[in-house]
Amino acid sequence: MKLIQYLIEQNIDKIKIVIITGRKNGKDSNDLYRTAKRFKEACDERKIECYVAFSDDGYIARKNGKVYIHNIDDENGFEINSSNTVAIIRGTTGKRKSSLDLISQLERHNIFCVNSRRTMEECSDKYRTALIMADAKIPTPKTAIILGPDGIDVALKKIGKKFPVVLKTLTGSKGIGVFVAESNEGLKSTLQAIWKINPDIEIIMQTYLDADYDIRVHVLGDKVIAAMKRFKIKKDFRSNYSLGGKIEKVDLTEEQEKIAINAAQAVGAVWAGVDIITNKKDKKNYVIEINSSPGTEGIEKATRKDIVSKVINFVLNKNNWKRPATECGYLEVVKVEEIGEMDAKLDTGNGSYCVIHADEYEVDGDKVNWRIGKREFSHKIEGIKTINVGGIETKKEDRPVLSLKVTFNNETYDMKFTLSNRKGFSTPILLNRKFLRLANLSVNSAKKYVLTTKKSV
Repeated sequence: MKLIQYLIEQNIDKIKIVIITGRKNGKDSNDLYRTAKRFKEACDERKIECYVAFSDDGYIARKNGKVYIHNIDDENGFEINSSNTVAIIRGTTGKRKSSLDLISQLERHNIFCVNSRRTMEECSDKYRTALIMADAKIPTPKTAIILGPDGIDVALKKIGKKFPVVLKTLTGSKGIGVFVAESNEGLKSTLQAIWKINPDIEIIMQTYLDADYDIRVHVLGDKVIAAMKRFKIKKDFRSNYSLGGKIEKVDLTEEQEKIAINAAQAVGAVWAGVDIITNKKDKKNYVIEINSSPGTEGIEKATRKDIVSKVINFVLNKNNWKRPATECGYLEVVKVEEIGEMDAKLDTGNGSYCVIHADEYEVDGDKVNWRIGKREFSHKIEGIKTINVGGIETKKEDRPVLSLKVTFNNETYDMKFTLSNRKGFSTPILLNRKFLRLANLSVNSAKKYVLTTKKSV
């Protein structure tokens, strides 16, 4: 047991966490929102290396071959690496395009993000969320987007022409930007007032579901970790805890649990708050919203569960890391240590070792001496691999195996290669499925040199 605990602690020590959040009190403030602060305190308590990067002005830079994330007032920054760094993205990050671009940079460096930019954008756009739920056959209120004053009657017809109706700004959180219209006159006057303040604001219309409360479900990975009821605020139809709604722990039905998990998976969320309402009229469960950066204060109070620790424990286990794959071409340029840049074919059908061209090679004890053109190299042999080669007539070829460092898309990987004369082939290097997994790449067989520029020969 002591050995197991030691190994767990050693693994935890290797993982670093970056918290991406907005500045709570303006551009000159380092004050944190409650959940971001809880994550920082929990990491400090457990001696997990942690850095708070402010999305308002944070940036990523390379230095001496390493990647760092910086705040604008921090020249040293914090080293990040795809093998040991997790980024926990808080909701304030999604309010500005430049902040979302910071997430894209993290993903470009293959950093595991909770959640991805795609997930955050899909959840913040309520109409997009409704379309995704419909495609996944997850029950949601009927939804229509209102395309200006002339589109009010069209939207109303799409959702069934029944009042009351719910109006929501396309983006918004914590119950802000949500209204109810009880009649056609009320609907039009509400929209006119909104558009007078901001004529460019986008509004969706949904059927009204009658309930005394909704249920906020926290989904982490593919499991429900907590759920609470949020009762309607007095003289208000909203139930958000941040607005003063009462809360209590709730035991989900099997159906509610399944709906919540499916909804989170549909938007690709690692951690999400899924809001479910049970309509009094038809007794059915509906997903009304998905939050890609759920707060923890209310759910922890209602359930007495330490949600922050559950999320940290989850991300410390690398088996839980799922990152959006980066699209690449079937041909790209890689940099091989000692050799330099070379064209490579990324072969999804190769489950064996990678292959590199050698004009000649000779095994000398535990080393192999080999040559490309006039350049000669010597490497320790890692083994001998028997390969089936040939076309119509298959023949076997014993090839020496060696390890080489390969740099691609700003990351370096230790890969095992076999040596072979590849004259007549399209590239001097063939990269295998293991490389694709490590680099988290998705090969587009119709494109080449997507992430790099063709090397001149």
